[in-house]
Amino acid sequence: MAYYFLLADLSCGGSERVSVSLARILQRRGADVRFVCLSGGDGELRQWIEPDFQLDMLGARRAITSIPALKRYMRRQSGAVMFSTREHVTIAALTVGRSLGIPVVVRLPNMPSNQLYRGLTGLKWRIIRGVNKHLLPSAKVIIAQTEDMRQDALRCYRLPDDKVVTLCNPLDSHFVKKSAEGQPDPFDRPGTRFLAVCNVHYSKGVDVLLKAFAIVRQSMTDATLTIVGRTDTPYAESLVAGAEDKEHVRFAGFQGNPYPFMRHCDVFVLSSRMEGFPNVLLEAMCFDKPVAATRCVPVVDQIVRQGVNGYTCPTDDPEALAASMAQAATLSGIHNTYDLFDEERFVALFA
Repeated sequence: MAYYFLLADLSCGGSERVSVSLARILQRRGADVRFVCLSGGDGELRQWIEPDFQLDMLGARRAITSIPALKRYMRRQSGAVMFSTREHVTIAALTVGRSLGIPVVVRLPNMPSNQLYRGLTGLKWRIIRGVNKHLLPSAKVIIAQTEDMRQDALRCYRLPDDKVVTLCNPLDSHFVKKSAEGQPDPFDRPGTRFLAVCNVHYSKGVDVLLKAFAIVRQSMTDATLTIVGRTDTPYAESLVAGAEDKEHVRFAGFQGNPYPFMRHCDVFVLSSRMEGFPNVLLEAMCFDKPVAATRCVPVVDQIVRQGVNGYTCPTDDPEALAASMAQAATLSGIHNTYDLFDEERFVALFA
């Protein structure tokens, strides 16, 4: 049996990092795990995959147009199971899987009913969601990251109850900590260091974070805010250009290894309006950092214990986020643990 983890491209986001972590779990169990990139080109995810896994490139321009190439590729494989964790990749995987009789394990990346769609992008994603509604019943199993996501998927896609299982994301704490070892401190200023790791996108609430930080600075004059993540979209470029406190706010851009930032920050901030599962929050907590997090998904309240390892607040509320940030900065002696992932159940899904 060989497991084929499908990728749209080699850009590195939260879902892709989770895919690699899940692949490592199967590989440690002796499974033959391979990655298949539907497009061509290069990206930062390659260094996460190679040399640990075989990586095959299909060279399609888009995930949807990769279907013929994926069908030819998978026809040559025997005893295969495919895995997908992106909506448009799932369309290709389930189309090919139904045609060739290959089982497909699907992981939902977000709450189906809460995508914060906008404009033409929103229209595109509504079409993708509609197509997935038709195809998802043919999946071997569908993984929801939280029970709320599972219930949402059952409602939105009208799936049978036993088709969707709840499985929280894994945390490869050994890899996270090892990636920060021996790396220099990336912060160049003293004072309380607030850190956010996210692409600058509307769903991540960076606009709210900037307003909250301005409030924090009124009482914590030495505070700095570093935001690690891509800023190459018109929305991001506009937000970066309009940021007022450039002396204390730093946009560090995408970092292939963000873990030195997490290791050396004082408070980690999650300002999102929406998350499927806040992986980056778990990664920061590997370093026993206090966190300030919006309750963008209910599972946040299972991860963050008020006044113990951090503080939570509602989304879209700069004042509340600022209060959580200031309170989190007072915490010390934190020892974070995470035990929501069920490895045995995950492995059983591929049997």
